[in-house]
Amino acid sequence: MYRDNDWSKLCPDLLRSIFESLSCLDFHRARTVCSNWYYVSRTCPLYPWRIVFRGKNSVLFDPIQDKIYTKNLLGIDFSKTHCLASYGNWILIVDSRLDFHILNVFSRERINLPSLESSLRGDRPFKFIRNDEFEFFLDLYGTKFQVTWDDFRFGKTAVLWVNGRNGDFVVSWVIKQFYIVSYKKIGNVEDDDKRWAITCTQCEDMAYKDNKLYVYTFDHYINILDFSGDYPIETIEENPYLSHPFGFVYTTYKLKVAVTNSGEVLIVLSLRELKKKFCIFKLNLEIGDWGRVESLGDEMLIFGHGVTIRAPVKDISGGGLKSDSICFLDGDHLSDSYLTMMRQPLCGVFDLAASTITWHTRLEDLSPKICWFVPGYA
Repeated sequence: MYRDNDWSKLCPDLLRSIFESLSCLDFHRARTVCSNWYYVSRTCPLYPWRIVFRGKNSVLFDPIQDKIYTKNLLGIDFSKTHCLASYGNWILIVDSRLDFHILNVFSRERINLPSLESSLRGDRPFKFIRNDEFEFFLDLYGTKFQVTWDDFRFGKTAVLWVNGRNGDFVVSWVIKQFYIVSYKKIGNVEDDDKRWAITCTQCEDMAYKDNKLYVYTFDHYINILDFSGDYPIETIEENPYLSHPFGFVYTTYKLKVAVTNSGEVLIVLSLRELKKKFCIFKLNLEIGDWGRVESLGDEMLIFGHGVTIRAPVKDISGGGLKSDSICFLDGDHLSDSYLTMMRQPLCGVFDLAASTITWHTRLEDLSPKICWFVPGYA
């Protein structure tokens, strides 16, 4: 007798083993079949790809499959565009007119954010003004600060979060290190031009997870902005970091904030010490002090991306892409080559346990605009 099998109710362990045998592109197609397949896919290990922006094309490199994919991202000229952040299959970009867009690098779906000249929400009367010469200014109480494309080119402090199931998203970025501009789209919002918000707070770096924006300040504290409502509100009473500043800063080349899958906040340092390169700290609430993290367990992180990801336990590609490692770009660390005339590759992977680097050289000659992203992260 014919029996109609419900493929959406396959055993999670069986479904997970099938997912892990698929190529990356097939994996992303399969996870959209139904809600059960999607939730099982979220338990599978992930690994980062690289994306290179060159003119109107982007080049995607899958390091495990050793495959290159060329994409035309809706005809956008990336010589006049900066990539500010990524989340899963999505990237946040800003163009030379200071217009913001979110792009899906596989489906080519594009979300255009409202102009910055739309109404702003905030604790102070801010507004953006564009003059006849198309120069952009942030107006605060009548005092104008010019905002240029180079503010994003050289100071890319931004976060992106996208819900791949329903299209909700959160965007946040920093101007002049003192103004956090954010946009939140939840549900079918008709009055989108009222959703820009601006918060006045000092910010050296930030990370976003579970409706919370973790902001590292110049005086070495972590502030938390709650995004669960219509407008970001600073969390005071439930912020354990307000009374525990981070003090290990003197030998730091760069500092970034990251949040683990379990919600622990990490401070990730790129050091001036050429042998160690990177190290990680987290707050020990029992003793009230920051301690060094020796291992990330089954997770890895990309320097500057703000969240950790589940990763393969073993390096199956020879590129160092596995748990307990940090992916980075050329500008993220103090290169050995500054002592010599030798030029190093544009990106690499740092093994926390062994304190060694695996350099990645393929694609490096295509463009200086290169970044890591994690397909399928959600």
